[in-house]
Amino acid sequence: MELLGKSLENLFQEQKKKFSIKTVSMIGIQMLERIEFIHNKYIIHRDIKPDNFLMGLDTKSHIIYLLDFGLSKKYRSTKTKQHIKFTSNNKLTGTARYASINALNGNEQSRRDDLEAIGYVLIFFLKGNLPWQGLKVNKGEDRYKKIYIKKKNTSPEILCEGLPSEFKDYIIYTRNLGFEDEPDYSYLKGLFVRILEKENCYYDFWFDWMKEKPEVPDNLYNKFMDLYEDHISKVNDFDNINKKNDNFIEKFLQNEYSDYGVYEQEIDIQNFKDNIAEGIDENDEGDNKNDNNKENKDYDENNSINKDEDCIIF
Repeated sequence: MELLGKSLENLFQEQKKKFSIKTVSMIGIQMLERIEFIHNKYIIHRDIKPDNFLMGLDTKSHIIYLLDFGLSKKYRSTKTKQHIKFTSNNKLTGTARYASINALNGNEQSRRDDLEAIGYVLIFFLKGNLPWQGLKVNKGEDRYKKIYIKKKNTSPEILCEGLPSEFKDYIIYTRNLGFEDEPDYSYLKGLFVRILEKENCYYDFWFDWMKEKPEVPDNLYNKFMDLYEDHISKVNDFDNINKKNDNFIEKFLQNEYSDYGVYEQEIDIQNFKDNIAEGIDENDEGDNKNDNNKENKDYDENNSINKDEDCIIF
């Protein structure tokens, strides 16, 4: 007996690799709800991809479920509440196509990486492909490193070209989160709520693949409407802060050095701008040290891999 329906990957293929902005926004809100739930349990997923999100059946056909916790890991001790320590030079765990820049660079993963990966999945649903797909890899080259370089050098503006500005804001926010930072899930969900508002759409759980509008329990619908105002207010708060900024670099500096737009230390902005213009990232840990082993030769960037022995198996 089947307990769940089709995966988002299956549905995406059936829809000829294109979802509407309404469907993607509703998917994004539910994805964030699921990932926030497991993050609150001190667990990170580490393999966010369309195959791992499945729809429910019958009266739950409007609900998106997250599964496959084979690569999951605790990021915080349940007893001591201590966050895991940052490490580098790790081999990739997850799916390269959707993995965060930090994960591809061999850095220890945390909550920020799950969230960044969700952003790439949603952009994939709207565009049908990502800039780092189908890269030509010559014999002896490290495919992971090539994907990492392409992903790192693809700015949010280029990645989200032609999409509502909220997608760019999402990528900027998640890429600039610190390793131990507490993400503002309400703000991120609010970005997609605002897209629905701009598009004059309602969160009615009526996805592209459904022939008719599903019957949604009143308590579920009311729960969303109760959260609506909180999500929008968070987005508006961030907007008011960002209006004070002159350009993207100062946005980045705010996220890097301060909370909500208040600089806490002197920063040589001109030097930072010069470094950006020259393509230098002052926070770069260096090249990915992953071994170019035999497994890389047969690698498909849409397949998840695990090179980390410390995994939770559910």
